[in-house]
Amino acid sequence: MKWLIYLYPKTWRKRYGDELNDILKQTDTSFKTIIDLLIGIIDAWHLELNERDIYGYRIGQILVAATAINLFIVLKLKPLGEVIEMEIVATIAVLIAMSSLFLAIVAFVVSIFKFGREGLTLKPKLSKTAVGLMGSYAVFMGTFLILIN
Repeated sequence: MKWLIYLYPKTWRKRYGDELNDILKQTDTSFKTIIDLLIGIIDAWHLELNERDIYGYRIGQILVAATAINLFIVLKLKPLGEVIEMEIVATIAVLIAMSSLFLAIVAFVVSIFKFGREGLTLKPKLSKTAVGLMGSYAVFMGTFLILIN
């Protein structure tokens, strides 16, 4: 029955695998025990997959909110004829930020299409790249907000 432990998700095995192994050594092998283990495996995988979906859904919500905020900020910019040097730098910063946001969204969407559910985690390099681009977006948006005040 020890081999049933390997059917659990890897994160679950790291956390509870040794304990379950000890419990299985102390119990008798029965049909009820095997059924309980199989139900536990299904439940663990269900939780694992739901957490991945929720994480990807939250990243999608953050990207949509950031895009909406950018739209309102860019629409409030003054016409280019009225700008001074600081405002030119601020405009460049917001353009870099918007480019970073666009690339982050593209990388995230490509990661989801290429890797499926795994694209919603931080395992693929594309997902890590999307998060990195969101970091550069935050830095440049912070710079922009400081310069316009």
